This record gives sequence, C-alpha cells and structure tokens, in this order.
Amino acid sequence: SRFCVRGVLQVFAALAVLVAVALGVADAARILAVMPMHARSHQIALSAVTRALADKGHDITYITGLPQGNKINPTHNHKLIHFQSKAVSKEADAELKRFWENKRGTLDQITFLMKWGAVIVNETLSSPVVKAELYKPGQKFDLVIAELFFFQEAFITLGHHFKAPVVAINPFGASQFINELSGNPVNPSWVPSPFLGFSDRMSFIQRAINAFLHVGTHLSYFYYNLPLQEEIAKQYFPDVPHVEELLRSNLALTLINNHFTLVYPTPMAPNVIEIGGIHIPQKRNPLPKDLQDYLDGAKEGVVYFSMGSNLKVEQMPEEKSKAILGALGALKERVLLKWDGPKPKDLSPNIRTIEWAPQADLLAHPNIRAFWTHGGLLSTQESVYHGVPLIGMPMFGDQDFNMLLAEQKGFCVKVDFRTMTRESLDATLKEILRNPKYKENASRLSRIFRSKALQPAEAAVFAIEHVLQHGSEHLKPSNVHLPLYQLLLLDVIAAAAAIVLLPLLLLWACCRALCCGKKKAVATNKKKKN
Repeated sequence: SRFCVRGVLQVFAALAVLVAVALGVADAARILAVMPMHARSHQIALSAVTRALADKGHDITYITGLPQGNKINPTHNHKLIHFQSKAVSKEADAELKRFWENKRGTLDQITFLMKWGAVIVNETLSSPVVKAELYKPGQKFDLVIAELFFFQEAFITLGHHFKAPVVAINPFGASQFINELSGNPVNPSWVPSPFLGFSDRMSFIQRAINAFLHVGTHLSYFYYNLPLQEEIAKQYFPDVPHVEELLRSNLALTLINNHFTLVYPTPMAPNVIEIGGIHIPQKRNPLPKDLQDYLDGAKEGVVYFSMGSNLKVEQMPEEKSKAILGALGALKERVLLKWDGPKPKDLSPNIRTIEWAPQADLLAHPNIRAFWTHGGLLSTQESVYHGVPLIGMPMFGDQDFNMLLAEQKGFCVKVDFRTMTRESLDATLKEILRNPKYKENASRLSRIFRSKALQPAEAAVFAIEHVLQHGSEHLKPSNVHLPLYQLLLLDVIAAAAAIVLLPLLLLWACCRALCCGKKKAVATNKKKKN
C-alpha cells in the first residue's frame, strides 16, 4: 500500500508540473521586436531586454540589423529576421567618418539622425524578408517593442496593425521627445540637452542657449521629423491614425537605458522605466585564456583603450593617432588597444592590439587601472559598475554630456580631441593613474550603481508583463494629451491677468472720466466768466 500511495503522489506531482507548464505557456506572449539599427551598441542594450523576456518563456520575433552568426544576436526563444541595407550602412559610415573630422555641429547631428532614421524605417518596412514575416497569413503579436525615439517613430503603426500595445526602448537616457510624449516634466532651465554638454547648474548664457535649442528641437521634431515619419507610415499602413496621435495614445511604456548615478536627477512618470546596466552580466564570464594571461601578468596594471563599436580608429587623423599611441607607449603599464583594421606600425612593446573584447568582463579584471573611452553610455555604465576610472574622449551625440557628468562625479578626466597634444595626453594619463581620488570615486559610484531593489532585467520584464496583463492607461500622465496653452497654463494666466487688470482698467476709466469731466466744467466756467 505504501508503494501505491507513492505512485499516486507521483502521478499528482506530474499532473501539477503539467498544469504549471500549461499555465506558463498560456501566459507566454508573442512579442515582435523591431531593432533594424546595425550599431552593435544599440543591439547590445536592446537584445538584453528580449533575452530577459525569452527567459520568462515569451516567444520573440526579432528583426535585427546585424548579420547572421553575430555574437550579439540572441537565440533562445527567438526567431531572428536578419535585415541589412546598404543604404543604411552607407549613410552611417560616411557620417561616422565626419565625426573624426569635426564637421558636424549639434543641429547638424540632430538633422542627420532624423533623416537617417527615416531611411532605416523605410528600408525595414520595404524589405522582402520583413514583409514576408509581418504579412504572413494569420500573423499575430501581443506586444511590439521598437527603438521609436531614435527617430523611428513610424514603427508605432505596427502596434495599431497588430492591435497590440507598443513599448519603446531607448539605448540612451530620457530625451526631450520621450519626456514630452511620456509626460515627464521638462524645463530647459535645469534639464540640459545632452547634445550641449552643459550641467544642470547652467549660467544665464547656457540656460538661454539650452532654451533656444529646446524650442528649436521641439519644432524640428514635431514639424519636420514626425511629418517625415508620417509620410513613410502612410505608404505601408494608409489607414492608421497619425503617428503623433499613436505616440500619445498607444505607447504603453518607454524603457530607457539609464541609471540615476549617471544623469542629473529628474522626475519620472510611471510609464518610463530605467533599465541602465541591463546588458552587464552580474556574474563575470571567463575571458579567453590569452587575454586572461595578459591581464594576470600585468604587475603595473593595464590601461584599456576602445572607441566603441561604431567609430573606426584607423580613420583617425594621423597626427592624433600618433599622439595617442606615443602617450600610451610611454607608460610602464600594459596597454590593451582595441584597433580596427591594419595594426599600427612601430608600436611600443607594452601595447597589445585586439579587434574585439568582451568589454564588461574585461573591465571586471582587478588589474584594469583605467579605461580610455569615447564616452558611449554602455561603456560608461560598465566602467561605473566595475569601478574603473575613465579618460573620456567624446566625439558626438550624448558622449560629451556623459563625459562632462563623469568628470563632475570625479571618476573621469576629459580630453578634447580637437586640441589634444602629446604633452596634454601625458599629463592626463599621469593624473588618472597616479591620483587615487579617481579610483575612490569610481568605487563609490559602483556601490551606488549596484544597489537596486530590482535588477534592470527584472524591472523591464515586470513592467512589460504588467502592461500585458493590465494595460497601460493607468500609467500615463494626462499632460500628454493637453494642448500647449493648457500645459503652460496660458489660459489660467490670461484669466488671472484679466481678473486683476479689468478692475484696474475700470478704475482708470472712471478716474479719467471724472478728471475729464472736471476739466470740462472748469473750461466751461472760464468761458462764462469771459
């Protein structure tokens, strides 16, 4: 009888497991992730979100701009649709080369990104492989994820097409556009544009510049970029509402790759979720043996140099690369140099070049003394997470803002690429490597960065599953639907002014009438006397 009881219990246990599995499958959502940008830094952050969702059992259809076999592409519970466009790559390569030559101002950068975003959207929606997947008979998705606010807003029409909520994911922090369309308070008097490199303690001149850029960016976004996106959207989905209307009504959440240690504090609406550091593994993965041996054997430590995945250092002007290599070659520390293309000639013996490195795992090594970076947000987050001081050499976009803030936080020395010399670089390296305050500040920020109620992946998954189960209307501030005059209280100010001014005007009119009456009476009396 004991064996019979045990057998019955085993049957019940098996049934319980089957029920649990069935419930898990029932709760699993079909999610469309549209990530056509071929920039690795974007894909690293965005794919971290879909990986976390896939680990919870959700099925992901992932439109990626990276080629097949790329290490970044996720696989588990993912159906990968590889989309690549020569037009998109050609535009990007030409623009990145201009950054080395410092030929782009702030407004030029924004205008280029708007035009490039339109090319990305159009090339994606017209791609045969993408169309074959989207228009498959009976195709259905429960949620759409897209990089909307990198000037790809037309993708929100996919949510309307599939009758599914849309989640925007941004590889950077909260931009002006995200703030305006998500209901976050925006005030250019204390929220600086990331394109300007100002702090949140701006002078009068800086506030004026920031305010003018804020207004100019608003006008260009709503009266140039969104109409451009609207035009593309109507080509493929002619019956959908306006793109701006969908952004205000159908956008459920915005996930921003941000953490409060690396930005100036600003209020956040509940439909905007910070997931900064989501791409950083909590457990360090083993490094390749040759790289591990190189780092382990560095008695004086290692300086790591990388300009990210988009900038190609072989395109750097020769006089600049000579200054950098000369300064690094003069160090007693070993140098790990991420270098694309042909290996530079006459390298110092202390410099080793690599084409690719598992950066987050590399920065976790205790012998890394400093990280020379372009100031991309992912690199900045990884350095803070592992407590590594920075030499920041920003080139474009938000990099100047990131490095300015890192310098103010005390774990970075900023380098101006345009004016740097061999002598200035020698001084910079000496400062970052010999002054202990940079390491101390980096370690302090690392402790703050790691102190979280939820890990970024957990926060992202919780927010998305919350939207899938409960919708998102209760998360949206009503100010996203207010016209500008109500948002700025212009009607209230006008009414208050009227209440104050009308009695004063009446009083003035009465006084004037009395004064005029008296003057007329005096004049009349004088005439009579004469």
